[in-house]
Amino acid sequence: MGYIIKDTAALISTRLTDTGRQYLSQGNFNISYFQVGDSEVCYNCASGVNLTNGMVLEPPFNAQNSSGVPQSNKQNVKYPFYLQGTAGNTYGVPTMISTDTPIYNFTDELGFFTGSVGSYSAITTSAFTITSEYIVDMSDCVSGNTIDLTYDGSCSPSTGTPEENQFITFIFDGNGGCGDIGNYPILTYKIQSVTGTTSPFTIELDRNLPDFLNQGCLGNARALIYPSGMTPFYDSVTPQDYFCSDCSTGSTVDVWNMNIPWSESPAGIFPNINEDYTKYGSVNYLGTKEYLGYQTNEGQVFQNSSGTTAQTDTWYYNSYDEKINVLPSQQKAIAIVHYTNQSVVNYYGEKFAFEPFDSANPTEAGYARNFKVTLPTLMWHKSTGTTIGQTFMVDPIGYDLLEPSYMLSLKNEDMNLPGMRYYHLYDDNPDSNGNLNRVGKVFPDSELIVFDDEEIVAALSYKSNRNWTLPAPKLGLIVPNICDTGVDTVGLLSADTQSLWVTYRFGSTAFTESLHCNYYSEITGPSSGCSTTSQNVTVRFGNEFPFLTQSCSGFSATDLILLAQVTDAGEQPNPTLWREIDVTPELSSTIVNGQLTASGITGTTFTISLNDYSGATIYNLNNYLDLPLNGETDILNFGDEYYFYGNVVSDIQATIYEMRYAVNLSEEQFTDSSNPTATNASNLYVTEIGLYNSNKDLMILSKLQYPLLRQGIQQFLIKFDF
Repeated sequence: MGYIIKDTAALISTRLTDTGRQYLSQGNFNISYFQVGDSEVCYNCASGVNLTNGMVLEPPFNAQNSSGVPQSNKQNVKYPFYLQGTAGNTYGVPTMISTDTPIYNFTDELGFFTGSVGSYSAITTSAFTITSEYIVDMSDCVSGNTIDLTYDGSCSPSTGTPEENQFITFIFDGNGGCGDIGNYPILTYKIQSVTGTTSPFTIELDRNLPDFLNQGCLGNARALIYPSGMTPFYDSVTPQDYFCSDCSTGSTVDVWNMNIPWSESPAGIFPNINEDYTKYGSVNYLGTKEYLGYQTNEGQVFQNSSGTTAQTDTWYYNSYDEKINVLPSQQKAIAIVHYTNQSVVNYYGEKFAFEPFDSANPTEAGYARNFKVTLPTLMWHKSTGTTIGQTFMVDPIGYDLLEPSYMLSLKNEDMNLPGMRYYHLYDDNPDSNGNLNRVGKVFPDSELIVFDDEEIVAALSYKSNRNWTLPAPKLGLIVPNICDTGVDTVGLLSADTQSLWVTYRFGSTAFTESLHCNYYSEITGPSSGCSTTSQNVTVRFGNEFPFLTQSCSGFSATDLILLAQVTDAGEQPNPTLWREIDVTPELSSTIVNGQLTASGITGTTFTISLNDYSGATIYNLNNYLDLPLNGETDILNFGDEYYFYGNVVSDIQATIYEMRYAVNLSEEQFTDSSNPTATNASNLYVTEIGLYNSNKDLMILSKLQYPLLRQGIQQFLIKFDF
């Protein structure tokens, strides 16, 4: 303990005592009394000395300790002032005037990329990559899952080499540049094995590579190699010694975590053959999926700022701008973006700051408009342009969308009023009705970002084998050709007790196979109150294929396969009962150089008839993607992601709860001191103030910067922050 330095700004130095902290731990902290004293003033020790220059000791942490001998200590107000007169009571009653104050600050943008949308580059330094010094010859990408890595020391010097279980991202742009992001396939694999000790290394990947040679796409692709887990590369298992260095030098983690829990297997997964969702890497995050309201319908309702409640608050727009609501029980997977690390630095404060923007003070910290989540490698089908990358926001410029919503528990009403706060996450691509696309929720108080748009979830999943998203089609009912005398006179759906679920996948004989569209569209059969004629189902696509090309940029396809499943109305489709219907022949007149065109797809209405459905084969995803067989736990699977391959930036907020007690001294009270040196003193001084509980145990001790003259009506404000 030292002395209070007199040139500090605060007049009063305050500390919670050990006994105060003990009562606080027991949930029994209260303030009932105060004392003021002049224990560190000697009035008659030296005549002529200016007493206000006297030194005052800092209040000790151990001003009162009640833990027992030998730790116990009482070091509070030695010489208190009397409440009235020259003897008797020395306690007064303080007045509580506690308050809270929000404070805001900016943070750095964290993530794997630098730049802005349209000109992002992956950071290739050794702080982010094991190495970025290798390239592959795209002409070697013909078939199979092995490729040679050749050293090319033109990016960021590093000594790292490829190793088994690391992740490797290829930027297939034909240039092999140092992390530049263009409108090209950018795919991430897991290295299953490495052959060789020097360049070139031959690596085996978890699935087949694209066939660029037969597609005519040549040149080099840059390989960026990332570690197999957060620790110890990005994050230290044991944080650096917090007490041996400045707080500002504490280690931080430069990237965000991501986990994708699936609560059902993707279409075409057969659990007797391939590992199903119960064995996916992020299965331990299913509890979070339930907690956030994406699993069961019975646990919660959602309430907007106007008080309207609904069973779901998750939706997307199909390619005809129709709003499709997704119930919690229909949510197959979510992507949870979180900042989990061992660092001693609380980089993101207490919560994200989501204050409304004030144009009069545009540079202030705390605005929700400053919150941005960017996916530089995403080919977003809702993009109004053809530039890769998309930024998502809770407060898009030009829109009035910044309103808190709340999740209310149906099992614990004490959680409600208002409930668990969240904000919707939007892109900046308005549809024909002026609506932006909602892609997820942000829980600012938990500092969680959740992508619940299942196509973005698919693009974030390495195993999906694509960095592009696919639109949801519009479904309709159509009466079959009753003039035909064949089987097609009978429709697929006979009544509204049946539903047809539809999705689709693009196939390719010259590029790469990837996961089907992760939106599942549903249509119910004809109402029993109408004609009893059974009906077929039409499938139409809007103009939402900005990255489907017949060149080496974007992505290409040679086949379009509809996936369909009939269920009872209200039932979810079974992953093992989807059927695949090849509709590529219907596009034959629009195919260019063997590849599908966006105009051909959007200009065709496809029909699923009973005959089509009955003659279709069962869909098996393993026919297109290399999926782990049961027991192959070392092969990359869905849910094995651990880092968020994007950037996050947000202003942060903390709330200072200030315990304030006003110690009021009237003109007639506390005018006499018990200090034995104060006899015949013309002026008295105050050096300390103690705050006590009802048992008169010292909870808080405050010391003044210097002895202060006791005169007239005075008020001392004791403040303690939490």
